[in-house]
Amino acid sequence: MSNRSRRGGAPYFAGWLFADLLLVIVVVVLGSQVTEAGGADQGKETKSPTPTAGESGRPEPTDSGKPTSSPRPAGLDPTTHSISVRADADEVIAQDADATASVRHQVDRKIARFDGRTAAFVMVFGTVRGPGGGMDTGRSDAYATAVAKLLPKSAPAFFPPYSKKIIRGYHDGSPAIKNGTARIELFFLQR
Repeated sequence: MSNRSRRGGAPYFAGWLFADLLLVIVVVVLGSQVTEAGGADQGKETKSPTPTAGESGRPEPTDSGKPTSSPRPAGLDPTTHSISVRADADEVIAQDADATASVRHQVDRKIARFDGRTAAFVMVFGTVRGPGGGMDTGRSDAYATAVAKLLPKSAPAFFPPYSKKIIRGYHDGSPAIKNGTARIELFFLQR
């Protein structure tokens, strides 16, 4: 055994021990953080830091005796909802009036079940197959993007305005999905 390997062991393990301890400290600190929407203060009564003077001249607490409730944290609901439409992908990409009207009609009919809600984020997955039945990723992406651009025009009160950051098209290469299908994943804000 070389002289170098015998001396290098202790500092090596000390470094790992220090890294592990630092990780434990980070986890403890992050775990003890209290958020505005919940945590250690949730459900406790609140009192004003400065009491007010009552008729007797003595300070009176200003708490209502009722626990305060925090609003639910804003963000996307983790439960997504999916709808699908089918059309001739090449006609939708070319913005054929009949094909786009068909897509818009299918979308209107399928989002009726979400009455009163508004989509916050939308992902469209297009599936277009080539002559041999294989996935055509370029046309699939173009089809998904064309459908994504139609959504706000179809139901402006339901869908956000078109933006690649909010409504985005992708291709879906799953062999079980039929040619010309656009699967629309809807993300809502938490209620």
